[in-house]
Formats: sequence, C-alpha cells, structure tokens
Amino acid sequence: MSGPQRDEPALGAAPTPAEPPMIAFRSALRRYPARLLIGVLQKIGVEPLPGNAIVAQLDLLIESLDTPEILRPLVDGLDHGPRLALSLIALGEEPRWPFAGLSHALAALGVKPRETIRTLVERGLLAAMVGQDAPPIDDLGGLIEGTSTATLSLRAHPGALALARTILPEPALPAGINRVRQVRETDALEPILRLAALWQRMEEAPLRQTQQGMLYKRDRERVEDDPTLAGPIADALEPLPDMAPLWLTLALATGLAERDAAGERISAAKPEFWDDNAFHLSQMVATRWLALRDWSELAGRKSDEAPLEPASPYLRISLLLWLATVPEGDWVALDDLSTQLGRIYPTWDRALLVEPPAPLLTLPPARVTGKYSKANKAAAGPAVVAAPVERETVEVGTLEAVLLGAAYQFGLLRAAEEEETGRRVVQLSALGRYVLALGPPPEGRAVFEHFLYVQPNFEIIAYRQGLTPGLIGRLSRFLLWTRVGAALELKLTPESVYRGLEGGLAPDSMVREMAEHSQRALPPGVADSVRTWSVRRDKVTYHAATTLIEFATVDDLDAALGLWEAEGRKAPARVAERMLLVEDETTIPFQRFRMAGSRDYRRPPESCVEVAGDGVTLTLDLARSDLLIDAELARFADEIPADPPSPGSGTGLRRRFVVSRKSLARAVEQGATPQALARWFSDRTGGEVPASIRLLLHAANPEPGALSTSRPLILRTRSSELLDGLAQHPSTAPLLGERLGPTAVEVAEPLIESLYAALSAIGLTLEASPEDSLSAQGDDPSGSRQPRASGRTRSSS
Repeated sequence: MSGPQRDEPALGAAPTPAEPPMIAFRSALRRYPARLLIGVLQKIGVEPLPGNAIVAQLDLLIESLDTPEILRPLVDGLDHGPRLALSLIALGEEPRWPFAGLSHALAALGVKPRETIRTLVERGLLAAMVGQDAPPIDDLGGLIEGTSTATLSLRAHPGALALARTILPEPALPAGINRVRQVRETDALEPILRLAALWQRMEEAPLRQTQQGMLYKRDRERVEDDPTLAGPIADALEPLPDMAPLWLTLALATGLAERDAAGERISAAKPEFWDDNAFHLSQMVATRWLALRDWSELAGRKSDEAPLEPASPYLRISLLLWLATVPEGDWVALDDLSTQLGRIYPTWDRALLVEPPAPLLTLPPARVTGKYSKANKAAAGPAVVAAPVERETVEVGTLEAVLLGAAYQFGLLRAAEEEETGRRVVQLSALGRYVLALGPPPEGRAVFEHFLYVQPNFEIIAYRQGLTPGLIGRLSRFLLWTRVGAALELKLTPESVYRGLEGGLAPDSMVREMAEHSQRALPPGVADSVRTWSVRRDKVTYHAATTLIEFATVDDLDAALGLWEAEGRKAPARVAERMLLVEDETTIPFQRFRMAGSRDYRRPPESCVEVAGDGVTLTLDLARSDLLIDAELARFADEIPADPPSPGSGTGLRRRFVVSRKSLARAVEQGATPQALARWFSDRTGGEVPASIRLLLHAANPEPGALSTSRPLILRTRSSELLDGLAQHPSTAPLLGERLGPTAVEVAEPLIESLYAALSAIGLTLEASPEDSLSAQGDDPSGSRQPRASGRTRSSS
C-alpha cells in the first residue's frame, strides 16, 4: 500500500527534482502560523511547547506524527470518510492531490468532501498547501470551507499512507449479476508491448526536449506517427486517445525512460530494467495510470495551454472501489453503477474538474474523443461543442471511457453481457483486486512454449498466447518490434543484435532464446547471421564515454606517453598519429600538460584557419582547432613541414598548409566543388575563397584557356578575378607591374620569359597576338620570341 511515492512531471513539463516525502510534508507545514500548529498538536493529544516559535512547534508535531504510538491510534480512530480518503490517496501512490480533485473523488464515493478533508487536515494527516502568490494560511477551517479552492492542494503524511488499508464505499452496489455471456478479458500485455517498442525507439535515439520541457517537433512526430506505438489496439472495447503520449508518460513514471540531469533528453533505461521489473510491470503500469492526471480517457493528453483540468482522472480509483463492493465473482452493470453515482453525486460525470466561472468555457483546440453530459454542454457553450477535432469523434461516456477503455486494457477488469437484458457488465480481475490491495498477486497465465515462427528473411511472427512480461523484455533486447496486434511481428536486424550485445547478451544466448520458443528449427541463415553480425561488431571497440587528446606533433604525443609511464598510470590507446584515447579521465596528468582547450561538437565549426597574404598559405591555430580539421585540410592542401623548435622554445601551436595545383586537382577528383570550398572558407576562415585559389581552380578546369600579351607589354585577362589571382599568387605577383585597370596590368619586358614559365607552372599559357609574332620574327631572324614595347597589347585568356 505504501509503495514509492513521488511527484512525476507530466509529459511536456520541465522536470523538477522530487523532494523526499517527509521533507515535502514538512515544507508544507512550514507555512502554518504557530497557533495553527498548536491547534493540530492539541487535536492529536500532544501538549504544545510554551511560546509561539514556529520551528519548535513544527519539530514537535513532526516528531509526534513519526511516533507509532501516536500515529497508529490516530489513523485507526478515524471515521469511515477520512479512512476512505487515506485509502484513496494510498492506492494511487501519489501523496499530493489538488483539493478539487480529492473532493471530486470523495464525492463520487458518497463521502462529504469538505468535512472529511477538514478532519484530516486538523489532525495533521493532510497538510494544506496554497500557491506561492496566495496569502499565508490563517484559518484551516475557513480555508477548506471557503468557496475559492482552485489553488489549494493537499499533501498526505507518508506514515499515515503506510498505515492506510483499502476501505470500500457504503452502501454497496445492488446485488451482483451472475448470468453473463461473451466474457472478454485482455492478457494485460498491450501496455507492456507498446512500452517495449517505445524503449527500443529511445535506445535507437533519445527524445530531445526544449528548455520548456516540450519534445522537439521531429521527436514528437517520430513517436506519434509510429504505428507500433500509436496504431489501433486489436482487442479494444473503447479506444484510447493520444496513445503515444500515454506510453511515454507511463515509461517515465515506471522508470523505463529516464530524463538526463539537464532535462534535455529522454533516454531508455538500462537493459537490466527488464530483469528487475518485468514480473511486476503490469502492476506498476496500472498503478501509475491511476495517478496519471495530464491524460484523460475522454480527451487524451491535456494541452499545455488548457487552463482547466479534466475530471475523469480523479474518478478512476473511485469507480474501481465501487466495483469491489459486490462479492468476488459477481458482475456489475454499468447502468446500475451510473444510477448509484447519479443518486449520491449528480455531477459525477462532468468533463472538467472545476466548473468554469463564465458562461462560455475557453479551451484551446483539443482532440475531443468523448462526449460531455448535457449539463456540461450547456455550461461549455459553443467553444466546446464546436472545438476542432483531429480525428473522428467517438461518442463514449465517462464510465465506458474509464472502465471499458483504459481499465480494460490495463487488465484491471473483464467485461461481458447480461444474459437476460444484454446490458454491459464488468467485474474486477485478479490483477484489479491486487492493485486495490484486496487480493493476492494474480497467478501466471498458462502459456505456450513454442509461440515464435522465425522466417528465413529474419522476420518473426509471435503469438500472444506464449508471451509474458519477462519474455517481452528478453526479446526486446535483441529483436525489433515492428507491429503490435492480434499477432505480433518482430525483425532480426544487425542493429537489434548490436543492441543485445551492448546490453550484455552473447550471440549464443540470442540464438538459444529464439530456438527455445520457435515452432520449428531455426533457418540456418538466422543463426549464422547473428554470429556474423556479432563478429563484425567485435572488430569495433565501443566506448560509451571517452576523452580524446590531440597533440601538435608526434614528438609531443611520444613525450606525453612517457609521462603516463613515469607516473605509473594506465597508458592510453593511440588511435591516430597525434591522438590519444583515454578511457578514464582521472588518469590524465593534467598538471604536466598545457591544455589548448576542448570542443563541443554539437556546435557549428569554429573559425581556426588564417589565410596568408599570398592566398595559398593557410595557418592552423591548434588552440581553436578540432579533430575534424585535419581531414578537411588534407583534401585540398598539403602540410608544410615545420622547422625543428629551438631548445627551450617549446612547441608552437600553429601549423601551416599550402594549396597547390596538385592538391586542388586531388580535391576535384574526390568530388570537391567551388561551392563546397566557399562554405569551408566561410566556416573555417571567416572569409571568402582567396583569389589565388580561385585562380588555381580556374587553371584546374579541363579547358582553362590561354593567357596572352600585346605590345606595349600589357597583360589583359578575361576577368578581374583572374588578374586578382595573378597579382596575389607568389609565382606571378613579382613579374607584374603597375595595374592599368580591372583586367589590365603592365609587364616589364625583361620579365616576359619568366612570366611564360610561371604561368606554365600553374597550368596557364601566354599567347602573343599575330602582330607581335610577325614583328618579333622581322627583328630577329632566328624567330625566337622577343616581345618589345611597340604600342600594341597582349591579351590573356
């Protein structure tokens, strides 16, 4: 009955650390003035301390309530109503209840809510809690009897919940029904199967959250659009709305999913979770459903913008307790239960927990899957009636939605029809009585040993009659759930086998698990593939967390390895010429290293390369570089060997690279494009591609075209970019004279032959005009090219 008691954050809410139950209860009482604490002490028969010191009176009250000799008679001496209230809170394993929710649940049980709650609060078994902006508590009676209780919540004393026993409402329902037909009961495996599929999806990739705690759109759609998670249920009496958020919330509540410390990701629990919790998982899921408040059977997940809470979540335990009032084995007609509830609490089936103060109810567009009572429709007005829906509206009442929808799927009851009238009747199952602490744990179902049909294409059919929660957990560790229905479909993939290996399973154990439950011998290829995939994975070492250290030179790395050996530390693994992999960060002798920094690879690439004035020499700043920059530079540049450092100067943190015609040709062959280079220079240098490199790119074209000159010796190019490259490149810049325009530059006559040679070295040619050729041959009978300034020009291409 006591069980784990914690505040689970709702799906979409930012996670908040849960306080221990007793500390949270004490924190609630700290807002009481001293005279209220004294009044509680007097009610439980303890003499208050003299004076009005709040801390002293609070310590005495907490100490008294922790004393079994005081607490047990206090709980046992309660009337039926207060004992029923403690029973209700304990069954949900949720110590904190809103006043309106607890009142709604108690009224549905035929108990006067305000009187019952006041009794428990005055005796210190419930602590009243008001909002942070509300005024301090002055009078408990006035607070509870007041009309404005929207911000009031209650927290139960943990010791009182531990002593609570299941109390049934009075009077009992009319005599039970015995003659029924068409009995239906689920195997209670549907939630387990859906949670197993969700666990696998989170194993593949965690679900990311925003700072407000909401799932990112892509991750939300990945869950909501997965047919294995959100597909229809084969054996359903009433549909469940918003199933994917329901499974995710239950996964968080049961521990099958975990939020990281920063609240940024939701990840799958360790595979050992199935070994530790599979046997009790059906009870765990059902119990957490009883306390689930941000999801309702009528409207699905509560919108984060919705100002009002649905009422049906607070009726779940009350309805099950009414079913328990008939003798075990008898059936209850839903009509009779509805009549009983209407007689003791006319508004028991209202849609909202607190009635809206205005005639029109303001709600955001919601996925409405249920129907409202006539009174609620009138109060809500057109804002609810005309609310847009995202799926076909299903007409279903509160009883049908809660009992025939969720409670039936969680295995808490069975359903049938009365023989004489055909009315729908229900009955608590063994699991339902166990969850209500009214019976022993349910006995295991008789299962078929050979329920798997393994096909040669690695697809597997599983029949539900052979499954148990433990088997579901074992199969989930190395098989992929692809369809959940009357028959289940799984698949064996390399990724699923890798997941099993990482979870500690051996290849032979996976093969043995399938062979043990298969209807026939496994196809030979299946066992061989499992072993092949396993060997393939064994060739790769997986490190869940590690540290990579990059050194400026090979000598620095060798010196660092010497430091590890000198300190008697475990040597790291050498994974590259200048990189070490360290599994245990605590073994790094940081005091002996000069660290250049660390990198967060989730961030955009950092600018860490400087371009020299010649445009082709690139200098890498190791203090700002990362592990990817070497591979990026090696595609289109060659490293310039560094000069040996002078003694005592230390190792520099800068390396130089040069871009040449040969290195750019290599990059082009590997698929590099001008656009890709432009992006790289923008990311890594913060600027554009230098003109020298654009010149080399032009020369690397299959038909770059020739450059030519004319007299006087003026070099003209087809574009200003080409001339910019010539003026910047180290082999041509010294040979050019004064620039005469965007595409023209003067060339000194003695340097023309050198210009020919320089252009040829980078893959370009210099072509003289016909007039120049004739003039040169007339002046020099040998026919050698001796261009001279004659007022003509040379053109370049």
